[in-house]
Amino acid sequence: MPWNDNAGGGGGPWGSGGGGRRGNNNNQNPWGQGPGGGRRGSGNGQGGGEPDLEQFIAQLQARIRRMFGGGGGKGSGGPGLGLIAAGIFFVWLAWPGSAWYVVGPQQAGVVLRFGEYVRTTGAGLQFKLPVPFETVLLPEVTTTNEVAVGATPQESLMLTRDENIVEIDFVVQWRVDLTYPEGVRDFLFNVRDPQGTVKAVAESAMREVVGTTELQPIITAGRTEVARRARQIIQDTLGSYDSGIQVLEVQLREASAPASVIDAFRDVDAARQDAERAALQATAHANQVIPEARGDAVRLLEESRGYRERVIAEAEGQASRFNQIYTEYRLAPDVTRRRIFLETMEQVLGRSELIILDQQGGSGAVPYLPLDQLGRDRSPARTQTGSASRTGER
Repeated sequence: MPWNDNAGGGGGPWGSGGGGRRGNNNNQNPWGQGPGGGRRGSGNGQGGGEPDLEQFIAQLQARIRRMFGGGGGKGSGGPGLGLIAAGIFFVWLAWPGSAWYVVGPQQAGVVLRFGEYVRTTGAGLQFKLPVPFETVLLPEVTTTNEVAVGATPQESLMLTRDENIVEIDFVVQWRVDLTYPEGVRDFLFNVRDPQGTVKAVAESAMREVVGTTELQPIITAGRTEVARRARQIIQDTLGSYDSGIQVLEVQLREASAPASVIDAFRDVDAARQDAERAALQATAHANQVIPEARGDAVRLLEESRGYRERVIAEAEGQASRFNQIYTEYRLAPDVTRRRIFLETMEQVLGRSELIILDQQGGSGAVPYLPLDQLGRDRSPARTQTGSASRTGER
């Protein structure tokens, strides 16, 4: 209401029509002072004085009692005001988040006292000082987050150690680091943009790994090693920042040559495979020929040793036989000489076809006989007979 509103006999918003002020001036301001600046006491505004502070406090208390249902008297309203104050204090303590809070299974409770970190609490019902003394933050700490790198050519194209270009597309999985007690605090207060930080660090780490690795392992069997090295570099870098971020895994979704040079890359790869295949064929041929040559050499050596042993044995046998014959010859020269002659003739004539026709016993020889057939039939028998006789004599 306006300060000079005298309706109801009051003197401004703090006055009352029942005469709370001395002098009962109708042109007073809230401090009980006239327009011209009168002094404390009765007056019509022409006299000056300081405002009556005790009277102002009494009027303020009376108005508050009337607002909350108290009486107009000076001594009424005390118990009502106390109950209201107690109710307000109870609501202040019982209001959710003021003096108590509930931490979910995927959350952590970070308590701040006047904005400064105090402690980290686990899941369940927790208590703290009421607002505004202590406040609580409830971040999710068990959720696995993903950051994809390689969606644009600026991110995916990287240079290898052998000066080839490779296109890399990978995903980094991370979450809040709970391996040490202050991990949640570091995550909340040391990193402003966790997603952006992880992405920048991951791209830098992957470029470092690719720059120290040749192209062939990256696109073939070395993908796992590249991902492992990149994860270790990312974790070390984020750890040096005290970021409170734990890198779970780095997955390479694609590692290949760029599409613009894929044909040339395939030709180079085909040539490399042809060279490897030719080398393998040469190795297989060498593995086949060398053992065969070594086997032939061993066989020739063994045959030569066998031939030497055979020749030596035969020579020794001939020498021993000659000595034995000579011994017999000294005992009976005529008999031995005749035996040697007969055996020699047997060996010579046994290999020839000789037919003897006796014409004295008949009227003459038959004009024609199949002499060649007769010789063939008799030669094996004669040879066998001669061999048997020699075996029996021995």
